[in-house]
Amino acid sequence: MQFLKQFRAIVRPHRSLILLSTLCGLLFAAANLLPPLIIRRLIQWLTEGGGSDAGLLELTGLLLVIYLARGLARYGYGRYSHIASYRVMHELMTRTYNHIQSLPHRFFNRERTGNLISRAINDVEAVEDFVAHGIPETMLALVIPAAMMVVLFVLDADLALITLAPIIPTAFLVFRYVSKVRQMWRGVRSALAELVAQVQDNIAGIAVIKSFVQERAAARAVEGHSRRLRDRMIESNSVSLIPAGLIEGAGGLGIVLAIWGGGAFALEGRFSVADLFVFVVYLGHIYQPFLQLASINDVLNKAAASTERVFELLNTESDIIDAPGVVAPTAIEWTVRCEDLHFGYDPDLPILHQIDFEIASGQVVALVGPTGSGKTTIANLLPRYYDPQQGTVRIDNHDLRALPLDFLRRHIATVPQDVFLFHGSVRDNLLFGRPYASEDQLVAAARAANAEEFICDLPDGYDTLVGERGVRLSGGQKQRLAIARALLKDAPILVLDEATSSVDTRTEVLIQEAIDRLVQERTTLVIAHRLSTVRRADLIVVLERGSIVDSGSHDELMQRPGLYARLVEAQELTDVA
Repeated sequence: MQFLKQFRAIVRPHRSLILLSTLCGLLFAAANLLPPLIIRRLIQWLTEGGGSDAGLLELTGLLLVIYLARGLARYGYGRYSHIASYRVMHELMTRTYNHIQSLPHRFFNRERTGNLISRAINDVEAVEDFVAHGIPETMLALVIPAAMMVVLFVLDADLALITLAPIIPTAFLVFRYVSKVRQMWRGVRSALAELVAQVQDNIAGIAVIKSFVQERAAARAVEGHSRRLRDRMIESNSVSLIPAGLIEGAGGLGIVLAIWGGGAFALEGRFSVADLFVFVVYLGHIYQPFLQLASINDVLNKAAASTERVFELLNTESDIIDAPGVVAPTAIEWTVRCEDLHFGYDPDLPILHQIDFEIASGQVVALVGPTGSGKTTIANLLPRYYDPQQGTVRIDNHDLRALPLDFLRRHIATVPQDVFLFHGSVRDNLLFGRPYASEDQLVAAARAANAEEFICDLPDGYDTLVGERGVRLSGGQKQRLAIARALLKDAPILVLDEATSSVDTRTEVLIQEAIDRLVQERTTLVIAHRLSTVRRADLIVVLERGSIVDSGSHDELMQRPGLYARLVEAQELTDVA
């Protein structure tokens, strides 16, 4: 089975711990073999006579030692298996997250965040459960019955054959369900992922839900996913319990046969009461591991389904990767060129058509146009979130695909329209731009971004928690923090995506002042909705339906009738109104 190969690769570095756990488990099993033999001896003494107080003390002392050893072995068995499983969980969770981080933007456009969270956490936990319990218990469940069978055949081969007869048909019936149950549990994991994704979406959009009074609809959506998860779990569990029931029944039948056959042999004088006692006890020990195997099979199927989901994610390859042998250039002027760009998120639905323009080193170039004209799409091509289907984006004479990704992205700073802040302090979010910046550098960046005043007014200043996604701050405050973060990064290329949208006039002035400081001596691409903010740009590129329809300075574009002039006039009328 494919997932077993994947499991072996996961646990191979930890096989010594798993082996140690298994050895402790075998010691535990061996310790379980001895007490019935000692009790058999006691029964013989009691029924036949000839025992002594010294012998009784010796046997009870031996039993005490065995039970203490069994306790230590059980502790070692559980400890080492869990150490191995927690290490596997940590490594697999880290590996999964790192892989998710390496995937291209295109992947996240089609996958729900909650589904990815479920795979990275819930499915990995299922794998951990199998490593902790499934692997060592499977080994013990295979070894113990074999040892017990040897003992039973030594005691009486004929009775052993009679009592073990139900095992073969039971095993056949049990293993018929293995593949079916695994597919069912895969459906359960998928249903759980959908539920997690729905809850995550609802919590992230709780303000929208409340504002549109859609609490009942949101609750119904969660209830629907929960119902599907419930039904799949009930169905899967019902089928999963069949092997346990079969084995329990077979075990009971075996014991009945042992008492019937052993009783008959005892009446014939072939078997003693003590021998019958030991035989029945050992027979129970044979069927008990098979019962454990049925339970382990349930864990195995859950782990198999989860492993398939995790490795399905890990096997997803990114198309945005470093080309073989790429080397970072030693000298670069930071001139950006877009040459004959054609691009669509879906290749069959192109968005950009024959885009050509240049941003000279230190220049400010603005992209303007109606919503949906392709402005943000061009900005997404610059840090290689996507690659064009045709044409190239160059820095100097270097095709972006010939530059190392980390080198490229280290030298580009972005101030997005929708600023994302992490759940941490103001300081933590600013230092994202430069983790090892000094306090003076931090404060200087905040001051240049016109953010220091409001930061100092916060309850704990730079140590104030901003809340999830910066919920405790206004839009203008988040924008200024984003500018400060970009200033702290100090990258030679800057992308400003609608940095002054949706703020009041006073805040816009503060942000624009900060931007004016930010763009100095940087190669800057500005995406603008408020056209008043790009009047001083060195070049304005006008887009419509994914194509360049005009370009020039503000004054040049206003002197000729065209889309830009119409957009400016429309905004001026709106502002007056």
